[in-house]
Amino acid sequence: MEQPFRIEKRKCFRVVGYKMTTTNKKKQGTKDIPAMWETFKAGDQHEQLMSFMNREPYGIFGINAYNTNEADAKEFDYYIAVSSDLEPKSTMSSYLVQEATWAVFPCTMETMGKTEAMAIMKWLPKSKYKPLNKGYITGKMKSGAPDIEYYGKDGEIEVWIAVKEK
Repeated sequence: MEQPFRIEKRKCFRVVGYKMTTTNKKKQGTKDIPAMWETFKAGDQHEQLMSFMNREPYGIFGINAYNTNEADAKEFDYYIAVSSDLEPKSTMSSYLVQEATWAVFPCTMETMGKTEAMAIMKWLPKSKYKPLNKGYITGKMKSGAPDIEYYGKDGEIEVWIAVKEK
């Protein structure tokens, strides 16, 4: 995988937003997450969420938070969220994205899935980094950090994968 990508260290940041629990069993998450985004776009959730954004990094995040159920490594939480220090409404949740080093890959809506797959399967094995997460092939995640989709200004979209040097 050629440039453009970057390695970026980020301090922890807190997000506030909408959360759902789903699973990698029978690829259920690949159905639930797009449905969540459709609901988010169709109603007033987008406008409500934007009113909470008051911290860096500015933008909307899609966050896969793994290992939320010790009995089921395929279950995970997914957030549509913004960086905020405000208290969430009763219909929202908060999540702390830990300090980490991220391999950041710009992409488009159409290439997001392919970009993430290429980064994990082709770029990481040849790079001087390894992912903090394991289990992408089986769906049984052993996670050191979330996987993040970032939606910034002017249509900017990135895939963030937490990494450490080999």
